[in-house]
Amino acid sequence: MQVNARGSALLSALFIMTLVAIAATAMSMRLQLDIYRTRLTITSNKLYLASQAVTFWAMDSLGEQDKRFMTSGAGGKLADFPKQLQSIYPDVLITGGLYDLQARFNLNNLQDKKFQPVFLRLLENSLTQSKATTRQLLVKATQHWVSPHQPEQGEDQFLAYYLQQKPQYLPGFQPMHSVSEFRLIRGVTAEIYQELLPNITTLPEKTTININTAPKILLRTLGNGLTESQVNELIEARGKKGIATLNETSLLLQKLGVPKTQITLESQYFLSIAVTATNDLSLTNYTIIKRTKNKTGISISIINESLNTI
Repeated sequence: MQVNARGSALLSALFIMTLVAIAATAMSMRLQLDIYRTRLTITSNKLYLASQAVTFWAMDSLGEQDKRFMTSGAGGKLADFPKQLQSIYPDVLITGGLYDLQARFNLNNLQDKKFQPVFLRLLENSLTQSKATTRQLLVKATQHWVSPHQPEQGEDQFLAYYLQQKPQYLPGFQPMHSVSEFRLIRGVTAEIYQELLPNITTLPEKTTININTAPKILLRTLGNGLTESQVNELIEARGKKGIATLNETSLLLQKLGVPKTQITLESQYFLSIAVTATNDLSLTNYTIIKRTKNKTGISISIINESLNTI
């Protein structure tokens, strides 16, 4: 009997020790997870705060009265974040740049039907392997997405399509807030989205194309569609310094059939892109900035800010 009692006591002790070990391990793992989450939150906040250096630099640049930003590099890039400021935040590397968004086609312009041919020409220049019917469908589907709903129009093929998806969703029936919405539109595949992304944007009002900063593919959409040689004439006219006034090129624009209402020489909308990185984490901050000139000077305002997706 004594042997059995001793054995039961030993088993109970072992069981209690096992429970204590399990509890200690669980508490240790929970503590490690809490430490990791806290560290991740602190690092994320640090990266976000560091990204503001690019935003403030961009706003400061745009606020300079004498700057007109009449020339750009690839993708409408106007300037790079200065190298001497890239390590301004401790333990974070900051890179980025300032881009002209009016060097891209504004998808929200499609609320106005006169912009549909312009978008169709952009699709023709970009999606050379796609069928004409595919490109025409993309124009109609995008115009449908950004335009107010009209119940009286009868059967809505696009709405019916979206309701058949899994999960179902509704079209915007209003201007897009983000260019990533374009991926939801009927006919927009991942390949089409990636192909068009460098040349499209979504802005809160109707905008014109800046012929000083727009790439060839956008310039070819102007007027009734420009040929390669006509685009080269326009690029030669803007030269390395850009076109200062429309009077300089009024005859050329008339010859090319480009209406002055379709273009601008000085943009209002810009994109600041900040990339911040530590050893194990990175963050990209996209900030849309509006620059408005008035009688008292220049006003700068942030229109939208998004993290890791434009």
